Amino acid sequence: MRKVIDLCLDMPDFEEDLIRTAHHFCLPEFREAWGGYRENFNGGIEKKIGLTFEEMDGTLANEGREAFMKLVRDAAHKNAPTLESFIKEMDDLGVRWGMTCHNSHDNDKTAAICRQYPDRLGGFCFVNPLDGMKAVREVERGIKELGLKGVYITAFRTHLPANDKHNYPIYAKCVELGVPVFIYCSMNLSGAVPYDIGHPRYIDEVARDFPELKILASVSGWPWTMEFIGLALRHKNVYLNMETHNPALITVQGSGYEPYLYWLPRVQDKFFFSSDWNSQGKSLEYLIKAVEEWPFSDEIKEKVLYRNAAEFFGIEL
Repeated sequence: MRKVIDLCLDMPDFEEDLIRTAHHFCLPEFREAWGGYRENFNGGIEKKIGLTFEEMDGTLANEGREAFMKLVRDAAHKNAPTLESFIKEMDDLGVRWGMTCHNSHDNDKTAAICRQYPDRLGGFCFVNPLDGMKAVREVERGIKELGLKGVYITAFRTHLPANDKHNYPIYAKCVELGVPVFIYCSMNLSGAVPYDIGHPRYIDEVARDFPELKILASVSGWPWTMEFIGLALRHKNVYLNMETHNPALITVQGSGYEPYLYWLPRVQDKFFFSSDWNSQGKSLEYLIKAVEEWPFSDEIKEKVLYRNAAEFFGIEL
């Protein structure tokens, strides 16, 4: 029977999430930050909410903001899934455990989700490094009091590269608490953030400065895939995942993921399945099957889908 551990197991878009996403992709005040994502990584919001962009844009333009808000709110209420139905889907797909967060990145809400299914879900702790010691104390609260399992640092949201010294007290606290840090590592499509703020070179410095810190370099490293893979070859404390990027693309010529064909077997003990399925707008089943169809041995695919993460987090399932 299939066994999967997903280290970026998105929650489905609940009612409030569908509303927020529709706002980000349609309202003019969000266009600069989210315009590129509407066209390329919209998470299939039209199918989820049951409205096309044409319908939403048309209502906003012709009937005004209030009518747009009502249209979106009513559609979200009608089409939103439940946590229970998602856990059932995990059962059907053989997903035994996953790292997740509430879609708002609110730590208390994440902990509340994980408490409902403590044997199936572990939570990410998100903080703002610019909050200084407040952020450090929030990491300690998140891990010790809320029971969250790791910290996520994302340059896309903080606008700080991984090696910015505002992040360093957080890294030190993660070492002290013995929890891993997941670090965003990829190009982004936002017009509001430098495109290379997630370059692997920033994680290289962090790995050298914190050799005891367990680092999960996330989001595939694209288009700097060779530098990304090099992090795991160069540093014992750096691990990799392909979060937010379609694993089927490693066999597509010109995709930029081709280096994985040669190098992934050489980092097979340090590579984890991390779907971020909801953000991709692809089903969790599709992304698992994409890994299962990789041209690697069954042993390598089992490591990526399950065994590596089980050892990393000490999970016995």
